[in-house]
Amino acid sequence: MKDFNNLGRLVKSLQNLITENKLSGESVKKSKEDLEKFKYKYDANLFPELQTNAKFRSVVGSAPNNLAEALLWKMGKWNVYKDFIKNYNSTSSLTKTTDVVFAAFAKHLKDSSNPIYDQHALRAMWAINTKLDAEEKEKCKSVLFKSKGKDKGNWKVNLSGRETIECYKLYVKHLNALTDSYLANSELDRLLMPLGQALKDVTNSQKEFDELCGWDSSG
Repeated sequence: MKDFNNLGRLVKSLQNLITENKLSGESVKKSKEDLEKFKYKYDANLFPELQTNAKFRSVVGSAPNNLAEALLWKMGKWNVYKDFIKNYNSTSSLTKTTDVVFAAFAKHLKDSSNPIYDQHALRAMWAINTKLDAEEKEKCKSVLFKSKGKDKGNWKVNLSGRETIECYKLYVKHLNALTDSYLANSELDRLLMPLGQALKDVTNSQKEFDELCGWDSSG
């Protein structure tokens, strides 16, 4: 309950900053520090700094030709890897309805202005951004919460559903709207990812999520 209440206060603080158009690099930094008190932070060991000027290999052969590719092959991810490279090389926007997280990451590697995106980032954006409209909130709900069965209303394990592409688009739109020359996308990314993880860990259902976010009904 202690983490639930503390996290609720942090979310409310961020909601107020966004409502008042006062979100800044300094306030994001402070929010990350507050979040770290609950043992949630961007894991630089698990996700080391990406070299934006790296020349990534963007072709794939018929079989693995290095240890990283051999590991992916052994894990049964060879076709996933080939699709990842196709997205990296593509000049078009995302059109796939599956593997959106991987496709978005490939776009990020090609152009760092494209955000790193996952369920946690979307969850945090939904929680703190008071400028999402009702339709956008419903899209977030559809890809993040289970809608059937005995676990209806509980978090999904991963993003899924026909709105996954639309949720990526709304995430990019709102991320860009919240950042400016004083706050880079990557700075906000490093807050949203661990914040979304914390939100999932301390709430089990949509009802608890709504309560933490201070919503009277589904938000």
